[in-house]
Amino acid sequence: MKRELCFAPTSNQERIVSLDIIRAIALFGILLVNMKFFSTPTLQAEMANVSFSTTLADEISQWFIFIFAEFKFISMFSLLFGIGFLVFMERGERRGANVKKIFVRRLLFLLCVGLFHMFFLWYGDILTFYALLGFVLLIVRFKSPKFLLKATFMTMMIPVLFFLLLAVLLAFVSPTTTTDQANYLSFSEVQTVVEIYGGGSYKEIFMQRLQEIGMILVGNIFVLAVVLSMFFFGMYLWKTGIFTKTQEQIDRVRKIARNSFLIGVVGLVLAIVGKLLYAGGDSPWYFVQYAGLFVSGPSLSVFYIMCILLLLQNKRRLASVAQVLQPVGKMALTNYLMQTILCTFIFYSYGLGLFGKIGPFYGLLFTVMIFLLQIGYSFLWMKRFAFGPMEWLWRNVTYGMSTEKLRMNKQVDQSVER
Repeated sequence: MKRELCFAPTSNQERIVSLDIIRAIALFGILLVNMKFFSTPTLQAEMANVSFSTTLADEISQWFIFIFAEFKFISMFSLLFGIGFLVFMERGERRGANVKKIFVRRLLFLLCVGLFHMFFLWYGDILTFYALLGFVLLIVRFKSPKFLLKATFMTMMIPVLFFLLLAVLLAFVSPTTTTDQANYLSFSEVQTVVEIYGGGSYKEIFMQRLQEIGMILVGNIFVLAVVLSMFFFGMYLWKTGIFTKTQEQIDRVRKIARNSFLIGVVGLVLAIVGKLLYAGGDSPWYFVQYAGLFVSGPSLSVFYIMCILLLLQNKRRLASVAQVLQPVGKMALTNYLMQTILCTFIFYSYGLGLFGKIGPFYGLLFTVMIFLLQIGYSFLWMKRFAFGPMEWLWRNVTYGMSTEKLRMNKQVDQSVER
């Protein structure tokens, strides 16, 4: 136990500012994509081929999110988790702590939070899967960058090849039903979901959530492949020093940006074609769309990260951006959960009850407003405290530190900064 106590949370002086900024941007992008799931019965609407876009602004917003955000920011957030794992392990090993035991405790806490989030707040939780896949990282922590790079591509290609194979097989199957008959759900079933979330009791919402958790389990198997591949790529980038020696590897950063952009564009074109040609039912274009997304999402997320690193090489720009975004990234777990709390209050019956009543355009506006709110309260909170509230709880469970010790960390940080 004494060995573990010498291993404390990361201080302000040990943090890499660019990672906090990227984490904040990832949080915004995740909310941008998740907003349609918070505000409309997206799962059921896709199965019934029903759209909640009623205006030109809705259509533009929907395509903007599809092209620039879909699968990009969950990939970015996953990459950061892989980096965070290695940072955590390296710091613990330098301090002689039983780092594996501490990390397992850390994952178990995250798993509990994720399960509570999934079952009692919102079905779209990702924390549960991060916690479960985090155990895989313990197996590959000592692997070489070359191995991790190969593992990235092999893992990422599993769902892509599977979806393309399904598309080819479906293309040779002659449809015997019309598009309307092939849809899995009817419009009235979609409306029932709207009524439950927008005006039902918490019990009714809970039961509906259980159904949706079951609906997404199969699909999440493939999403997990994307998440795991980005874990591996984050570890690869960290081991090759791209974040700690960015200026020394600036040409490599540009090369990664260029290559990831080219791969991402190919995948994006495939996704756009699939989306345009999909008309509901068992269409091969549905799987073409997702094959393209599973290529473009991870690839373009890497492109975004490399571009951010290049932009932040200017110290004055880094300082300006950090002042606004670093507090958001430093309390990422708190802000991720707060997005759910705020959105379910806005859209569910126990709040404003706006579920199913807005389209993508207003969803985009809500996203911007919520994120601006998060920038504001994160800035005020981090001026006073060393950690966000959920980060404090997470670290308290992980390290077994008292409230008093965590507050002292903030005081020490401030004294060093002066």
